[in-house]
Amino acid sequence: MKTILLLILAFPFLGAAGERCPGVPSLAVEAACRKACGTKLMHDMCMYTLRGGFDPSPSVHIEVTEYALLAAHRALESYGATAAAAAELLRNGSLSGDERAAYNTCLTEYSYAVQCMEHVAGDMVARCRFARLGEEYVRCVTYVEGCRDRLVRLKSSPLYAMNLVDRNKALLAYSLGQLLGSI
Repeated sequence: MKTILLLILAFPFLGAAGERCPGVPSLAVEAACRKACGTKLMHDMCMYTLRGGFDPSPSVHIEVTEYALLAAHRALESYGATAAAAAELLRNGSLSGDERAAYNTCLTEYSYAVQCMEHVAGDMVARCRFARLGEEYVRCVTYVEGCRDRLVRLKSSPLYAMNLVDRNKALLAYSLGQLLGSI
């Protein structure tokens, strides 16, 4: 966890030294969010996410790669919180069989979602390897949706809202990733 925090804190400085990925545009925070997001909800989430790691001044342009990396890491943090909540819920001895099955499914799907988003951030975006990147983002979203599909069968679940946020964060990472140009 300390490593992820250090990487996130280092994001604003990574792009300052020069171009990370040749040919990738540099944009201001607001311009990147406007270009990547088609709804107010996603635009607001984008602005909140990127302001947490970058100077939002219109005159400050950061390579879009850095925005995509930050969004992926924020999705990973959220995945971790949801998986921890699912594990905690499974400690409850009075869960019904359906609840237990749903939370176990979520733990499995989230382990795949984490591996997928780690691959996107660490092996693809950070190394400027954009071939099939769009497919990988979609795969990450699909794992999160696998949990959702199991949760909706329950009357209610404290994980449902967390899962919805995770899906939106994965979609934001994908939307910012599309600005890289070749996905």
